[in-house]
Amino acid sequence: MNVLVEEMLKCLEIREVKSLLSHEQVISQNLKRLKEAMLNIGHLVDPLIVDGKTGVVLDGNHRLKVLEIIECPHATCQVVDYMKDEIKVGTWFPMVASKPDQIFKLDSFKHEKVDYEVGRKAVNNLKAPFMLVSKEKECHLLNPGNYKLMEMVEEQNYILSLLDKNSMDYIPEEEVQKLTNLSKSILIRRSYTKEEIIKTAQAHTPLPPKSTRHLIPGRIIRLNMKLGWLNRSKEEAQTELSRMLDSRVYGGNVRKYYEPVIVIY
Repeated sequence: MNVLVEEMLKCLEIREVKSLLSHEQVISQNLKRLKEAMLNIGHLVDPLIVDGKTGVVLDGNHRLKVLEIIECPHATCQVVDYMKDEIKVGTWFPMVASKPDQIFKLDSFKHEKVDYEVGRKAVNNLKAPFMLVSKEKECHLLNPGNYKLMEMVEEQNYILSLLDKNSMDYIPEEEVQKLTNLSKSILIRRSYTKEEIIKTAQAHTPLPPKSTRHLIPGRIIRLNMKLGWLNRSKEEAQTELSRMLDSRVYGGNVRKYYEPVIVIY
């Protein structure tokens, strides 16, 4: 067997869908689009990224939900050791078109003007669910107070439910400092720890959508596992996976990159 195939098969497993735990809520319109795409092409394109010890899905919560909806018994998973230092976790910041004065008119919203660094510290210490950074670069803590973890999650869900989801977008936290001009207001939030993510998944209390952003070295993409194979027995699905990888490596259709890349689909 090819060395690259052996390397991939060490981390690729066929797992029962019912054994996997979601840690994040899904976005309904994204779920609908993904379900249509998966049924149209008949593939699970990218494997779910799963913590080997707990079965928590780190990346692929929407794909997991589609598999549940269509009652597909198995999923192809790239299994990782979540606690390894090279796996990093951050977050995405919601971006909204609403102006601060429009947001502050919403019922039950309190706000406190702060400077950026003070606001980031407050959010990180569970003193507010969000800090709003406006187009004018003004910063306001939304509903400041003293929160426990799940209280903060509930408050984030409440605030997000009041905003126009059709105009909402998300930006990775690494990109915020690069922005010189804001076209939308940004909701800064605290990143979760790995332990918190595992705990909420095991308690079946998923975090708000796109709360986490996992950076996983050696991520396998474009596997294109047929849904028909995943509807067979676990052993048959594993056999088909091995055969497919052998064929695609032999045909020159697999490449391992050793540097960050930009992929154009």
